[in-house]
Amino acid sequence: MSDVSRRSFLKAIGAGALGLAVRPGLAPGMEKRLFPAAFSSDVVQCYHDLATQGNAVNEPVVQMMMDESIMTLTGIRDIGEAWKSLFPGITESSVIGIKVVCTNRYLPSHPEVVRCIANGLAQMDFGGTLFKRNNVIVWDRVDSEMINCGFTIYDGTDPDTMRCFGTNHSGVGYDYGTPLTVNGVTSYPSNIISQMVDYIINVPALKSHGTSKVTLNLKTHYGSVNNASSLQHSNQCNPAIPHLNQQVRDVLTPNDIQKVFIIDGLFGLYSGGPTGAPNFNPKVLITSKDIVACDYQGQNVINRERESQGLSRYNATHITTAAQSPYNLGTTEVNLIELNNVGIEEPGARRPVEGLLQVAPQPVRGRAAVEFALGRDSEVRLDLVDAAGRTQAAIHHGRMARGRHTVAWQTGGRVAAGTYFVRMSSRAGTKVRQVTVVN
Repeated sequence: MSDVSRRSFLKAIGAGALGLAVRPGLAPGMEKRLFPAAFSSDVVQCYHDLATQGNAVNEPVVQMMMDESIMTLTGIRDIGEAWKSLFPGITESSVIGIKVVCTNRYLPSHPEVVRCIANGLAQMDFGGTLFKRNNVIVWDRVDSEMINCGFTIYDGTDPDTMRCFGTNHSGVGYDYGTPLTVNGVTSYPSNIISQMVDYIINVPALKSHGTSKVTLNLKTHYGSVNNASSLQHSNQCNPAIPHLNQQVRDVLTPNDIQKVFIIDGLFGLYSGGPTGAPNFNPKVLITSKDIVACDYQGQNVINRERESQGLSRYNATHITTAAQSPYNLGTTEVNLIELNNVGIEEPGARRPVEGLLQVAPQPVRGRAAVEFALGRDSEVRLDLVDAAGRTQAAIHHGRMARGRHTVAWQTGGRVAAGTYFVRMSSRAGTKVRQVTVVN
């Protein structure tokens, strides 16, 4: 079976259905790869003091942070169009993989952050058809680790939710037809990364590491191959980490499959990682299209905390090596764009019309009113979702005019008592409000 037909088959069964001119003769993007020192890369760091409360993630606030980060990174103020711009050639049937890290149940890539990404992807519009959450695969090494970190393994029954599973999931496994050579060691990638997805979003947690100093986007791919324990762990995993990422970039089809990198820095480990409970609380998301620049800034955040604790700074050599020839994976020249407390108004400021989403009364007993506002005409989806991101009820789907609206919602006893989220998706982004349903 050819690579193309095998790829199509696997996706079908799984879907459930500045300004430098390019030199003559160089393909687009090759200039930056050949001359990385001449470029800096944008890194958006978004902080919000309400991103976490105690040990909990405040998902509605993180949604604002995620949407604003992507719109700032791309310069596009329509969240769906902003996400689309990151994936050249994307269609409504494309599959996007989100690589998470679940080896530490106390500090994983948070499911709340991943849901916020999926909410934004679901706003991509293809001629009136929105991108399906079922076309998003969230993955790591094994199902059990993902379950321990709060992810719900996809059971094939809900076509409007992300598909979450590990490489060890039934029918997945490793691709023994696509060898990657890392420092003379042959590794085989997960079928998810080599056969089942068209694009990848990396979402590591913010952690120190006893061997590699930090474990961020570049280190993530030790969990993407069949023999991580056989790969180099001496010399800070250098140059094995950049070499593996170079192989992922150049050997897998399509090349440059990775398109955006998001460090989940809501909590972090500045020392003692990668295992154990978090020991600081940066409350940041770090986003870039450059894997090296993103990791370099992640290391900066860790180092600021280390310095405040009287510890020496880390200098993860694999990050520096990744920017250099022959790897040329990115740059350590960072153009840092800092966003702080997005969505919080200055005293006396006029509240943006998009800022409204309310559900009353609370708790919900049988019926409620969902009030919201639109700054422009837009397709609107109001859904009730559970903590795993599964849609439990469609409250309203349809096009609505600019202005304030109130939609009546009747649970009618069809929704079990519990805690849910009302999720509103529109061109301005996604907003989420927690609700409690009682019967």
